[in-house]
Amino acid sequence: MNIGRALLLAVLALSACKKAAGTAADAFPVKDTIAGVPMIEFDSPEAHFSCLAPRDWGIVPEKRLQGYKGAAFTLSDVSISILKYPESSPDVKDARKFAESFWQADVNGKQPDIAEENIGGATVLRLHIEREPLIPHSKTKRPPVRHDFVLVPVKGGFYEISHSAPAASYQKTLPVFEAIVRSFKPKS
Repeated sequence: MNIGRALLLAVLALSACKKAAGTAADAFPVKDTIAGVPMIEFDSPEAHFSCLAPRDWGIVPEKRLQGYKGAAFTLSDVSISILKYPESSPDVKDARKFAESFWQADVNGKQPDIAEENIGGATVLRLHIEREPLIPHSKTKRPPVRHDFVLVPVKGGFYEISHSAPAASYQKTLPVFEAIVRSFKPKS
């Protein structure tokens, strides 16, 4: 299931990446500061997009995303990822159909509301879900996680920009997610 892959990617990104002191990200000039977070210009040569990115968060390079085309930015239990479809999953080509499949991820089988919004001249789809984290083989109950999604249609597919954070505190990093969404520029 594609939603499961996206959520798995977020978990992998959180566990696989920690920012090391003195990384190359420190060398990039700060373009803006959003909610106290220094933002840099990020360019994805493989997934063909650019956007602002949080300089001091972990950045999972495209080559470490295990076959996915995109990037992930992580901070503790927060993940913001950008994936390109159908390159990340050949069976997923239509943004609207993908958004309409999210009822499968809801514990009550309810379809989340899908809203249309104009961002930078493009009509994008927005939705969110809230659920307990998927942790294989764990009996420990975890607090709910909120997942916000913006789907940006492009010729031949779409980009998924997602924000995953604890439901109780997701609003702290929501401005960073919104800055990434608003600055996102597909190159295809």
